Amino acid sequence: MVKTKHKIIIGDCLEKLKSIPSDSVDLVFADPPYNMSKKQGLGWKYSKHVTMQENWDMFSKDEFFSFNLQWIAECLRVLKHGGSFWVSGSFHNIYQLGFILQNFFNDIKINNSIVWFKPNAQPNISCRMFTESTEHLIWATKNGNGKKWKFNYADTKNLISDEINPKGKQTRNVWSIALTPKSEKWAGKHPTQKPVELLRRVLLACTDEGDTVLDPFLGSGTTSFVAKTLGRHSIGIEKEAKYLPIIQKRLSPAQKKIEEEAEIEVIR
Repeated sequence: MVKTKHKIIIGDCLEKLKSIPSDSVDLVFADPPYNMSKKQGLGWKYSKHVTMQENWDMFSKDEFFSFNLQWIAECLRVLKHGGSFWVSGSFHNIYQLGFILQNFFNDIKINNSIVWFKPNAQPNISCRMFTESTEHLIWATKNGNGKKWKFNYADTKNLISDEINPKGKQTRNVWSIALTPKSEKWAGKHPTQKPVELLRRVLLACTDEGDTVLDPFLGSGTTSFVAKTLGRHSIGIEKEAKYLPIIQKRLSPAQKKIEEEAEIEVIR
């Protein structure tokens, strides 16, 4: 396993992305704000529990479109030709993200949309609509300069398996992955932490050892953690400094599942 480097940058991605050189990363994985939060939060029908009150997840319609256009443009600037751009979302934001990719960037090709099925999805809190049991991921690539996108077909067949995708068969664009288990939240709480398995599949499919992965919304550090376990370098940007201790704990060399050496750098 190669010795990897992992840079954690604390600050607003719209500003911090400007410091990253153009055409310098092999893959971008983004789990951006979904714009679901409300000032008074969302309440459960049969309890006093209130959720979705994150200030970083609140935008007006115009602000949200401008924000998405700006961060996507910067991420595509730093992405190498032939590199992959992955973004996750729900119906709240995924259609807008796809529209931006298709209409504002001529050198971008959308290869797939992935449906992430959650077999243990949370119940609907309002009881006035169907229970959301999926999220969606767009996989796009930056073409040009004679470079073709990377797709590790054999790895997807042999290293991905679930109730929908038998090992040894072509992997479908529907992935069955449970919600992030408590065992992955030991370092602290984050409201939108993605499961390790989701990032493992993305990185296995579109990167090789020694490649560099960028996450402009690092959150609890899942992208960097998975990159480290798979021998990839990473750059993660996180706006909320309060999540830095969680990220550092997860990247700690004391973790038994991480055997390779790594260099961790924090920039504020």
